[in-house]
Amino acid sequence: MEFSFSKLKNILNTKRDGQLAGSGSLEPEIGFKLSLHPVAKTLYVTVIGARHLPSLFGLSRAHGYLAKVKIFPGDSKYETTLQESSWPIWNEDFTFQLKQKDPKNSQKPDLQSLVAGHFLSLTIYAVLEPAKQESEKRKSSKSLQSKNTKVSGQEETKAKGGFLEKTFSSFKSTKAEAVAQKSVLEKRRTLGAATWNFDSKLFQNDLKNGLIGTPDIWRPINAIASGLSSSDSRRENKKGQLEVTLLYTGSENGFNDTVQLTINRLRTSVQTMHEQEQFRAPLYLKATILEANKAECYWKSDRFEPTISARWDPKTATVKLTVFKANLDKVSIYISLGCKLKMGKKKYWAKQR
Repeated sequence: MEFSFSKLKNILNTKRDGQLAGSGSLEPEIGFKLSLHPVAKTLYVTVIGARHLPSLFGLSRAHGYLAKVKIFPGDSKYETTLQESSWPIWNEDFTFQLKQKDPKNSQKPDLQSLVAGHFLSLTIYAVLEPAKQESEKRKSSKSLQSKNTKVSGQEETKAKGGFLEKTFSSFKSTKAEAVAQKSVLEKRRTLGAATWNFDSKLFQNDLKNGLIGTPDIWRPINAIASGLSSSDSRRENKKGQLEVTLLYTGSENGFNDTVQLTINRLRTSVQTMHEQEQFRAPLYLKATILEANKAECYWKSDRFEPTISARWDPKTATVKLTVFKANLDKVSIYISLGCKLKMGKKKYWAKQR
């Protein structure tokens, strides 16, 4: 019996139940297809699925995956539902309205001018912890309702302090929502992104209701870098870069000179972030100004989860020291990035002086 490798390849590339055809690559990739109504300038993006997504992040395991869809230029953005498989299948549609650059061609739209300058961005996220079950949500909503009824009863009995009570309760709810939103973002890990520049030649399929569409398109999921180029790898030293602002102000008599240090931004590579996650403890940054090897003043950040990029407000992330000009050569700056483990032991990830 004769059997060729080409036939075997065709069999392996055919779609089966619960599987994605893909492009045949073993690297992480995502598939999508587009349909366009040229007259209405309406674009429909169908996110098919993804494959070969990583499941381990340090000591944490991914619970599910989702994708964020955005068209540039434009303000609209959408997210898919959460799928638990590392080969997620979404098949979800999202609608966007294209903006034509040349308004003169609005009556007779030209396909090339309509899609020119637009590109699609798909960002893939992994969620490390499972979402709350419906039963837990109902319990939390019931407890919240009971608390609200108690607060409302207290407001009726205390008429004089009613305004303050309402203000305080609204402040608590706003703060709770912010904490909840922060915890949701901390559970996410960005796997990477795939982009696609619009090509009018690929809209070759005639669909119903005046729509034209593209075939299935598969794009590799590229890691989102911290902004460090390959030429900066030596300076990064595999741990990251810290962006600071150092300001020295001299006084007239030289007795009240000031040294001011401001922490702006921390950037690390994705590999470094994964290594930091193995400690399973939030990080903190500490900057100290010393005079004659004695700590005079310091600034310490709030604890934050490992990330490829972190920013701080210059108004608060500033440490300032008043110094005598003759003692300026004795002033030094010490910056450390560390975490406090569950056993109470401090672990310093990086130190710089």
